[in-house]
Amino acid sequence: MSESLRIVLATRAPRPAYALVVEAEAFVVTGVPLLPARRIALREVYGLEHAGAWLWIGAGIFPVLLGGADVPAERLASVAAELRARIAALPGGAGRIARIDARAALEPSRPWLTAALVAAFALLFAFTPAQGDTLRFVTNLLLLVSVGLVAEPWLGARRVLVSGAFALLAAGVAAPSGISSVLAPLAPALGWASLLCFLRLRRESVLSVRARSACDGGLLLALAIVLHALSVAGVVPVAGAALAGLLVAPLLLTRWPDA
Repeated sequence: MSESLRIVLATRAPRPAYALVVEAEAFVVTGVPLLPARRIALREVYGLEHAGAWLWIGAGIFPVLLGGADVPAERLASVAAELRARIAALPGGAGRIARIDARAALEPSRPWLTAALVAAFALLFAFTPAQGDTLRFVTNLLLLVSVGLVAEPWLGARRVLVSGAFALLAAGVAAPSGISSVLAPLAPALGWASLLCFLRLRRESVLSVRARSACDGGLLLALAIVLHALSVAGVVPVAGAALAGLLVAPLLLTRWPDA
């Protein structure tokens, strides 16, 4: 398969055609508004996932997202089939295809637990306000929301509930005078961040393209949460919450994915 193949996904005049050019060892996406043509080596592709009107191509740090309302489903199917054929033709191609097929395609769930916890912590703070700490509480709550929206859709409410509860308990025990309503949202956020880190580092081979992308974002969030928590809560409570999330992660992920 040394010849190149151009697959036009959609014609969007007066802009250049939205197309994919597949070569022997790479593919190029052209015609994406505001973005230059992107060339991806086929050996970097780790996953192919259909989700509604979109095809997610896992490659490198940032996945390639193809599709849209004006892109026929059969065009995306032909793209996926052509990419699989070209990858199979690479050295070790059979193993690459097997690893792509081993990834579990999951549908994300609604993050209702994250929403419930945000409401609960907001009520707790409203009834026990701390002078001058409103901005700090809002920051902590936003961090909780951010990591919750990444973790819960892929891990489910039960796992994030258990992880968050253990992290909150550990932080409360580790803090010399207990944990305040201002700092309380940081504890489950740290537990969830640890859970995401374990999932990304230890279960990467079964992560779908969308789930892996979420975990990659979760790793950046985890770093931000830890740095912020250390600046406002001290080392011991932060270490306790993060360690609790990390210790329960193997147990919570034993049967994951279970959908």
